Amino acid sequence: MGAKVIRAEKDRLRKQLRADRSDIDVETSNAIVSALRLFLDSKSGMFLFYRSMSHEPNLESLAATIGWESFLITRTPSSGPLSVHSATTPLEKHRYGFFQPVEGSPEVPINRISVALVPALAFDTAGNRLGNGLGLYDELLARLEKNCLRVGVTAQRYVLDGLPSETHDVAMTHLATEDGVISV
Repeated sequence: MGAKVIRAEKDRLRKQLRADRSDIDVETSNAIVSALRLFLDSKSGMFLFYRSMSHEPNLESLAATIGWESFLITRTPSSGPLSVHSATTPLEKHRYGFFQPVEGSPEVPINRISVALVPALAFDTAGNRLGNGLGLYDELLARLEKNCLRVGVTAQRYVLDGLPSETHDVAMTHLATEDGVISV
């Protein structure tokens, strides 16, 4: 399958998933957080996570339980790659509705990340990720250390049998859903 065909299929899937996507309920988010808490108990280092939008699992209680000082968060600049910051830094609302570190917040080197908790529109059972199409997370994931665990976080209903992928797409090492965390 050629690159143009793959991109068209990804765009079609994004449109379909956005139309069908519903908010993740509190019960599902709590089950995902419980699974991640057990998974992260045996991990050391810093954990990259995200501030959720309504259609993504909310991980704030995970950070509150483990300790905010163990978590990092991205900032989406007006141009250029995502930057990484302490989750304890002051936040501002991004134009897409999620919260991110304020401009000028001190950056944290990405080699400090041992586990990256990654959102998406969908994942497949092989760990491929379908994001929003800007490539920001793929670029960040490609810069992570090779031994960094990449955990796709979603409700089980958004884990599909297969997704189209391109050479620049970075697959997850694990998936976290309300059913638990599995290696892929």
